[in-house]
This record gives sequence, structure tokens and C-alpha cells, in this order.
Amino acid sequence: MDRLVDFASSVPDFRRTDKGNHRHRLRDIIMLMVLGRASGFVGRADIIAFGKHNIKKFRKMGMLKNGVPSEATLCRVDSGINDCAMADRMQGFV
Repeated sequence: MDRLVDFASSVPDFRRTDKGNHRHRLRDIIMLMVLGRASGFVGRADIIAFGKHNIKKFRKMGMLKNGVPSEATLCRVDSGINDCAMADRMQGFV
């Protein structure tokens, strides 16, 4: 699990982090999406349901302190991540 957290932390944050207004860390969102999809939850609504169902486990790991991100947030993050950069990071993880 530590390697997965390191991987999620290594993905460059494309958001305007200097402007504030970020409720969720990028690594938390990536972890939610990766673990949700690895558990068979593909759609955003399903991933959110997975996160809500496992919120206590995520919080024990120090993640999702502000709750599960909205579907709109998942959509923005999913759309904003550079696919090539993500693929490069995945090569190092695998």
C-alpha cells in the first residue's frame, strides 16, 4: 500500500494550488479512483459509493479528511491529469 501512496503522491498536481479552495488532496482522489476501479467500480458514481462505504478505512490511512469528493471533482481530476505523465508514473510503479 505504501508504494501505491508513493505513486499517487508522485503525480504532478495540475490544479491551481496557490489559489486555495482545495478540499481534497490530489493523491487522495487518485487513491480513491485507483482502489475503486481495482475493486470493480468503474463509473464515478460507483467510485463515490465505494468511497462512502469505506470512508472509515480511508480516514484510518489519513485520507479523505473532508469526505468523499463530488462527482464533479472526480470528473475535473480525471480530465485534468496528463495521460502520458500518468502512464510514465505507472511504469515506475509496476
